[in-house]
Amino acid sequence: MMRGSKALFLAAIACAGVLASAQEALAPSSRVAKVTVYSDRALVTRQAELALPKGESTVLFSNLPAALDPSSVQVSGTGAFTLRDVRVASRQLSRDVSAQLKALEDEKRRQEAMLGAVNDSIKEAEAERLFLAEMVKRLTSNAGDSEALPMDTAAWAKMLDFQRSRNEAINADLREARAKLPAIQAEIDRLAREIRALGSGVRLSVYEVELVLDAASAAKASIELSYLVAGPSWRPDYVLRANSADGSLSVQYRALVRQNTGEDWTNAAMQLSTARPQTGGSLPELYPWYVDVYQPRVLSKSSASRGAEEAPAPAAAAYMDLYAEQESAEPPMETATARADSGATAVLFSIAGTTTLASDNKERTLTVAMLNLSAAYSWAAVPKLSPYAYYRADVTNGSDYPFLAGPTHVYVDGSYVADADMPAVPTGGSFRCDLGIDEAVSVERELVKKFDETTGLVSKKSKTTWEYKLTVKNGNRRDVVVELSDQLPVSVNEQIVIKLLAPAYTKDTDTLTRDERGIFTWKLSLAPGKESSVTLSFSAEYPKDVEVTGLE
Repeated sequence: MMRGSKALFLAAIACAGVLASAQEALAPSSRVAKVTVYSDRALVTRQAELALPKGESTVLFSNLPAALDPSSVQVSGTGAFTLRDVRVASRQLSRDVSAQLKALEDEKRRQEAMLGAVNDSIKEAEAERLFLAEMVKRLTSNAGDSEALPMDTAAWAKMLDFQRSRNEAINADLREARAKLPAIQAEIDRLAREIRALGSGVRLSVYEVELVLDAASAAKASIELSYLVAGPSWRPDYVLRANSADGSLSVQYRALVRQNTGEDWTNAAMQLSTARPQTGGSLPELYPWYVDVYQPRVLSKSSASRGAEEAPAPAAAAYMDLYAEQESAEPPMETATARADSGATAVLFSIAGTTTLASDNKERTLTVAMLNLSAAYSWAAVPKLSPYAYYRADVTNGSDYPFLAGPTHVYVDGSYVADADMPAVPTGGSFRCDLGIDEAVSVERELVKKFDETTGLVSKKSKTTWEYKLTVKNGNRRDVVVELSDQLPVSVNEQIVIKLLAPAYTKDTDTLTRDERGIFTWKLSLAPGKESSVTLSFSAEYPKDVEVTGLE
């Protein structure tokens, strides 16, 4: 009997062990399969394949990012099983990132030393330039000064030549040094962000998601776990290439993506969304806009003694509450009007193939699209302000990709010319792209004459007349159309009368327009090697004893 009881006891223990092991959580290997990145967050989808035993099982996804939004967790999948429950919990992990932290701090100190060295070189160059200026000043000072150097013109010339050559070298050094500063400072800022992200390096918060699944029989399961995580971002960046020979314009639409969530995205399908979840999705409500006649309060003697302690009138208090409500209302939601991939209120850019993005907070450049767009090229000049003609293109976005506002890097005929800004342009919309100056088109503004006279028999008045000649010359090997602009002064006082003498203007034409600000624009067509001139002449008349400001 005792021997039989012992056997039954051991069998019961073994059975309990089997049952206990059956209740242990399954921890399948999962990978980040798909990511949709927004301007300030990302939707991450993990995939896992596993074999489910018969009955109820617990499936565990561990070490999920600390920036995960627990309320955003969603589960989907395929297989003969039922999802019974989803549990999200946070836990603390111990970690040692001292080596990584030391490497970042060492690199930050190295960059800071480089920054200090560049700043020192700038100070030294500026001090040398000041020293040269002081030397020349002493050399050319009054000969009667006992401390002055001899009045030797040859020495003057030699010193001035030396100063000129040294200043050229100093200016080149200053330009080179100052050009290095932004890149070094950006690298220091990036390293500081990564150091802050590592924290103390002792404890790390992570999330775990437990799924309770029930299978009528053993089955294969494919599970997708998705969640929002704060921090990742993307921004647009453009490279515009203009070809003046054939009039074409190409746009490389790029996205600069970064993330520091704590998990790497390896070989994931990447989508970029133009949605702005931070703006909110609810339409703000308009409140009544009350208008009334101001009626000052009449204070009694007793109320006057209380002064500012008096509570505001009921109507005024109501207005104050109303204005407070209006100020706290959220701004209206911004919605894209075109689609590149899918979505009713936003556009999704699906990046071809798969993408790997490490959790290092470094920007990676992804190409959204390579576009060839139609463009109309033109030239514009304001010779009063600049002696150059500016090349530009009016572009129509005929693609399926709406452009978000962002920086552009402009190349003309293969050469870099400038950085500019792309406005927000929907599909079918237009924008103007400045392409820098075209030195083959020269402009000149010449003051032909200016004379003063006194008019009036009784009431003396001063009158000044100006005449300017504006000339454009086309040095290109093709026809150009130049928009040439200049202006009349605008009187803001009735005592000052401005009169246009030339050009003869009655209304806008195809070749001459005038706006309400007094700005004239001539549209001049020039064949290769040809030049054209226009005249701007006007007078200003005002009382002789009045001092006028603003006239050249």
